[in-house]
Amino acid sequence: MKLDPRQVKSKEKLHEAYLSLLIEGQDQLTIQQLCQKAEVTRPTFYKLYKDVNELRKALMEELLLELKKALTILNPKSLDEISEEEKPENLIMLFEHVQKNNIAYETLLIYQPDALFINGMHEILKEYVRDGIYFSQTRPYLINVNEQLIIAYVAGAYIECVRWWITTNYDTTPLEMAKTLIELSLNGPYIKRLP
Repeated sequence: MKLDPRQVKSKEKLHEAYLSLLIEGQDQLTIQQLCQKAEVTRPTFYKLYKDVNELRKALMEELLLELKKALTILNPKSLDEISEEEKPENLIMLFEHVQKNNIAYETLLIYQPDALFINGMHEILKEYVRDGIYFSQTRPYLINVNEQLIIAYVAGAYIECVRWWITTNYDTTPLEMAKTLIELSLNGPYIKRLP
């Protein structure tokens, strides 16, 4: 269903109101609270959503769709064909996406963690890691552990790095964060091999 510009604006205002009320500590949101905060009428709300949960899911789907787009590997190459500049490309887009949607990420990852959103983010990151292993042809270099465990481990680490970045008030640039995660992904956190 194509929304007219007024409906698009109302939708944005409702999404902002939802996040704002969560930040304020409201956990059982009502349609009345949302409409009041967003300065939209109840009929406008019902034209867009049937209830608060549908609004919540729509907001998260929109964010996760953008995240998936940022993490889609468009130019797959093996690791030895990828230049140093190309390696962090998708991860730079991940951090730029988080920064652009900082209020949503701060709310749904830090202030009022939402399992639905975090699980969706984890699945997208796992797919990105899986694709990265496949396209970069690094499977032979993986340690002898179940590959699904490695994928879950790396995706979980990426989420925690995003949380850390948010809590440090985005002190590190998206490029620096991306380069660091690539380095950690390829070589781990140690300067040299442990005995």
